[in-house]
Amino acid sequence: MRSNFQHKFEDIILKSLEQKNIEDLRILRNKKENRKCFIYQNEITREEQEKWYKNYLKKENDIMFSAFISGVLEKPIGYAALYNIDKSSKKCEFGRIVVDKSRISKKGIGYQITKCLCEIGFEKLGLELIYLEVFSDNIPAIKTYLKAGFVEKNRYEKEGKEIIYMELYK
Repeated sequence: MRSNFQHKFEDIILKSLEQKNIEDLRILRNKKENRKCFIYQNEITREEQEKWYKNYLKKENDIMFSAFISGVLEKPIGYAALYNIDKSSKKCEFGRIVVDKSRISKKGIGYQITKCLCEIGFEKLGLELIYLEVFSDNIPAIKTYLKAGFVEKNRYEKEGKEIIYMELYK
């Protein structure tokens, strides 16, 4: 989805994903320690990433963001998205969050990205509910989501892994 969002929360600035950052996103997403946190865990090729980006631009219900440290806007330190945006029911899914820990040593960056993205959803998109799914063994992510105000609503199995469904209301 072509959008021109920019929002700040504490040390983080989120900006709509630009084509110049998709290779960096692909490399970060392909790191083994990051792939294990996604449902689709295969490595993504450059061609697959280009194809994904072209399809992403056509979607009306998907906004991907690059995360920057305030004052350092040359290279993103992470990425996240709001997708499955349903304006009629005023809800969407949060996810695709990945942080490059080699570029930032400060703790709590995932929390700041999460809060910033939820503010965009509630304040700029007029949403009432943001939901997510996370593997039950991804303890750091679960702690981040609970700190951000998400509440566990359900657990279920998918492809042999337990998934937690969480919600956050405006």
